[in-house]
Amino acid sequence: MKREGFTLLETLLAIIVFSMAVVALVEAVHQLGENTLQRQHEAAIQERMRSILLEQTRIFVQNPPEEMKIKEGLITYTVRRTPLELSDRNGQAIQGIFEVSVTADWMEGRTPQQASTETWLYPPLFQP
Repeated sequence: MKREGFTLLETLLAIIVFSMAVVALVEAVHQLGENTLQRQHEAAIQERMRSILLEQTRIFVQNPPEEMKIKEGLITYTVRRTPLELSDRNGQAIQGIFEVSVTADWMEGRTPQQASTETWLYPPLFQP
């Protein structure tokens, strides 16, 4: 007797293999989407930190606080202004130079995340 076509077992096996491939593809696309959203979120945080840093270095305040916190949604930005101890070629102390840093803290799921940026500031450059 000559057999033509597929048996039920062969058909089920083919459907299972195809289903596993589809599930793997869907999972890969899902991970790609999540990674893209996470990178966009981190880029927005980096841009906001740069903006805060620019604000803090361009607005002259006579006696600024050493540390300031800015809460925006689930993200906390901490701005620190630390005096630097630098000297010139003659060994004379240079007064009025600060390091300004901005640190962002947030939760990514259950994992705490942190990013920071910093620059130096010489306030006499920006006095009116």
